Amino acid sequence: MATPQIIKRERKRLNPHKGMIIDVPTWVGAHDYHRDQQKLHAVSMHRHGIATGLEVVAWDPPDNSVVIYPGIAVDPEGNTIVVPEPQRFYLNTEEKGTARIILRYSEIDQDMRTLPGEVKAHPLYILEGFRIEERREEPQEPHLELARVQIGGKGTAIKDAEDPAFPKPGEVDIRYRSISGPMPEGEIVIGVLAYPKGGPAAGWDCHRQGVFNLAQSVRNTTGYTVKLLETVGLDSAIRDCQLLFMSGHQEFSLSEPEEEVLVNYFNRGGILFAEACSGGEKGGAKGFRSSFAALCTKLKRDLRPLEPDHAVLHSYHIFGQLPPGPDGAAVVMKNHGVIYSDADYGCVWQGGRQDNPMARGAIRDALEFGVNVAIYSHLRARTQGLKLAGR
Repeated sequence: MATPQIIKRERKRLNPHKGMIIDVPTWVGAHDYHRDQQKLHAVSMHRHGIATGLEVVAWDPPDNSVVIYPGIAVDPEGNTIVVPEPQRFYLNTEEKGTARIILRYSEIDQDMRTLPGEVKAHPLYILEGFRIEERREEPQEPHLELARVQIGGKGTAIKDAEDPAFPKPGEVDIRYRSISGPMPEGEIVIGVLAYPKGGPAAGWDCHRQGVFNLAQSVRNTTGYTVKLLETVGLDSAIRDCQLLFMSGHQEFSLSEPEEEVLVNYFNRGGILFAEACSGGEKGGAKGFRSSFAALCTKLKRDLRPLEPDHAVLHSYHIFGQLPPGPDGAAVVMKNHGVIYSDADYGCVWQGGRQDNPMARGAIRDALEFGVNVAIYSHLRARTQGLKLAGR
């Protein structure tokens, strides 16, 4: 039950009075009120996620299983989940793909009894339990992700990650765990655009690790949480995105339906942040630059220089001027939902290029500018969303 549904739900508590009959509906109503209040507090004052424990560790010696250790969590509906004992969990390693280890709240009937005059048995107790499942796609039901593993196929032996920040295929990946805590200022939904006509060779994923690092920086340094969609197509998947990253170095083209998806995205308040990645080659990424400029013209969004007092320069961190990129001073352009940068910040967020590693101060400055872009995008999309909802 999402927060808006809880808000809309009628809140009615029992008013005790002399001569009141305590029957089953009265008892249920009284106790459901307290349960609903507890859930409302959990999802409105706190962030759902793992409160303590629930570590996921590969079995020793490595096989196709992991151990999930005891812990406590709160799911998106406000249900408290307690795992009291270690759980050994086996994954399907016969099929390639990303295996998500999911924790879900579960209610189990216990102590079934048949009352006099009735045929159907009723549980005397409801055990508030849990379910651990493997999913290859993100579930629609309320859930918490404990870990994921990139399965390479039959015989994959699951191991702990040597570097948790950069897990390899077959290693336990805990980067997507939600941690419970105080209610955040908001959730920023970020996507990496995989535009179809280019494919990976066009370089759309060249900044994917940098965007991941930026998402971590937003989580670690602000009061916002981030939902990162690492591969998003020009379809309904971008509906919930507030910030969409587009990178590349080759020419590309979009179909009319894809362009229409982008226009609808802009109308909902979304921001498209685009960067040409030259990879350090002089004059590189000309194809991407020209294709993107043509796209902006076609969408009636010809790019203009970013004003010195634009909100993106002070939405969180204060900038008097744009931080430089690997090739020196940055040029950033914008127009109605589009921000274009030639600074190659995506590479800086990854520590720089292999032939041009960046200093710590330059990386920090670029990440802080990226944080500004993310928060600006969230505030813009949130405001536009409220306007559309009020129509």
